[in-house]
Amino acid sequence: MSTRKKFLRNIALLMTGTTIAQAIPVLVSPLLTRIYSPEDFGAFALYLAVASIVAVVVTGRYEMAIIVPKKESDAYHLVALSVMLAAVSCIGIFVCVLMFKSSLQSMFGWGGDSQWVYWLPISVFFMASYQSLNYLCNREGRYKQMALSRIFQSSSMTVIHVAGGYLKAGSVALITGQIIGQVAAAFIMAYMMFVRTPRKSLRVNKHKITVLAKKYSNFPRYLILAHGFNTASAQSPVLFLSALFGSGSAGFYILIQRVIGAPMVIVAGAIGDVFRHEASREYAKTGQCRSIYRSSFLRLLVISIFPFSIFSLFAPELFVLVFGDTWRLSGEYSQILTPMFFLQFITSPLSTMYMIAQKQKFDLVWQAVLFGLLSLAFFIGHYYGDIKVALTWFSGFYSLMYAVNGVISYNLACGKWR
Repeated sequence: MSTRKKFLRNIALLMTGTTIAQAIPVLVSPLLTRIYSPEDFGAFALYLAVASIVAVVVTGRYEMAIIVPKKESDAYHLVALSVMLAAVSCIGIFVCVLMFKSSLQSMFGWGGDSQWVYWLPISVFFMASYQSLNYLCNREGRYKQMALSRIFQSSSMTVIHVAGGYLKAGSVALITGQIIGQVAAAFIMAYMMFVRTPRKSLRVNKHKITVLAKKYSNFPRYLILAHGFNTASAQSPVLFLSALFGSGSAGFYILIQRVIGAPMVIVAGAIGDVFRHEASREYAKTGQCRSIYRSSFLRLLVISIFPFSIFSLFAPELFVLVFGDTWRLSGEYSQILTPMFFLQFITSPLSTMYMIAQKQKFDLVWQAVLFGLLSLAFFIGHYYGDIKVALTWFSGFYSLMYAVNGVISYNLACGKWR
């Protein structure tokens, strides 16, 4: 099979699985918006935002190195290193929760539901473990396993969300569903990778883990901060909206993430996973992967123009039609954010060039500048007391930085700055 046909087949496989996974929560969203309030979604969004940010740190970002080594055994040891670091870190997080429960309760604003703070280490551990296994699947081209795990995660989460909504469990049901989905995805992927496909040797050598930790020390040195900034930037609307404008505003925003994020994950995520696999191999052989980068970029661009144009024109009306009058503000906010989502769609899947070219310093600087600008955007909005002002500056700064990101990643794909 030709490289092009293989590339397209892998994209189709991931897109099919991810489409099913994303379609499940999207299809039930019109139901969920009628049985949960914006405040329920806001509390859930805040929990998920904190867990997502912490999950970036606990592995030392060694899971990003799994696709790099030539030896299969090195990749397995990097998986073990990532999971062990996550386990130790989550024990430390649990101790911090025990010591600072009241402060966390105040931060989350859950009142009587503050016991869910204790579940943060569970969420973080399974998020981190799943990512490590996902990178191993990506390295080995096991796209079927990646797709199936996403379907299990989505379906199990959605069942709990719907049932909890009818039981009037509020944000507790939303958080419970997320945790169960994470656990299901991690166990399903581990089962398919290691039980259904037995390995010749899974013995973990402590000395080898130490050697690999030193060899790939640039990943924690630069990417913990870089990807910490990245995740904090992605979650900053939830954090800042909750803190500055109330949990209801964060609830309106998370619906935008769910609706616009679904097609972005389906298409851009699938192309990005395959791009990472193909580009890392080509770059290791020739020192550049320009043609793969260009073809991936053009696919993303062509796919995105029409739907984002329609969405920018009719978003408020579409949100009212599908989700009810209560959620018109989500449509208005999404119009403001459309340029940002468009540029994110066509550049983010290709930003793995930083890791492939091992230019983590570039990524760190970019992420730090981005986070600073986004923080400034929300404080400008807070100064004027207007959420839409905050979101306008947020969208503008993000769009600018995504354009810069595209230029940098393309130059890396061309083999420059080696």
